[in-house]
Amino acid sequence: MTGVAPELRFWRDCALDGACLASAHYGEYEFSRHVHDEMVIAVTERGGGECRTRMGSDVSGPDTVWVFAPGEYHCGYVDGDRQWQYRGIYLDQAGLQALARILSDEQSTRLWVPPGLYHDAQLARLLLQAHRCFGEHTSMLERQTRWWAAMGVLFGRYGQPQPRAEERAPSRESLRRVRDFIAENLARNVSVDELAEVSGLTRFHLMRSFAREYGLPPHAYANQLRLLEAKRLIATGHGPAYAATAVGFYDQSHLTRLFRRAYGLTPGAYAKLHA
Repeated sequence: MTGVAPELRFWRDCALDGACLASAHYGEYEFSRHVHDEMVIAVTERGGGECRTRMGSDVSGPDTVWVFAPGEYHCGYVDGDRQWQYRGIYLDQAGLQALARILSDEQSTRLWVPPGLYHDAQLARLLLQAHRCFGEHTSMLERQTRWWAAMGVLFGRYGQPQPRAEERAPSRESLRRVRDFIAENLARNVSVDELAEVSGLTRFHLMRSFAREYGLPPHAYANQLRLLEAKRLIATGHGPAYAATAVGFYDQSHLTRLFRRAYGLTPGAYAKLHA
């Protein structure tokens, strides 16, 4: 190995069961033959690396997703000029069973995706968005929603069993209960489990049905309500820092990022308009 020293970081998140997350950046590097006891999903952010398995050799790149099966021997190489930056997901049996309960509601079901390199820009984007959420100060609701949405696409397109089909459309009353619960608990870090209990729906069914009914997934709907309430507080003389914590954002920078994205100016600039 020569050139840039590899950077590799692992962590876990309380919003996930049985999943370990990784962020990696390799310069020139050779991976010796090895095996994992988890299902490993690697999504390329920049550059790419070559991987060799018993099925042959392939080279990853942007918009690609590697899937390695538990117990699958593989090795690889990263060119120093190309380098490879990726985000990884390690799913052990507990993680796969937890996902099975969400996607198929069958505790005994074991999810499976055939190993290989998948060229799927939409899937790669969803996985990266979900993964980045776990390194930022986002709500548990957003982390869980993005995670399960990305996993739903992965297993829905390529895995077995397919996510369970929705047997019936939920009542609008059940979705209104969720909407009202979100509005009444903006300052709390609620979870999808709480919303599922309020609605009487499964978690995966709830997330898809809510987005169809209101045009946004639950976490994005909650953030819009938080932004509206933050605007009201700022317009009546409260500072952005107070408004951020009062409506449930992690801190002022979290509010500022979403505020600018939504309205084109910072909370501080908005406050000056009402000074």
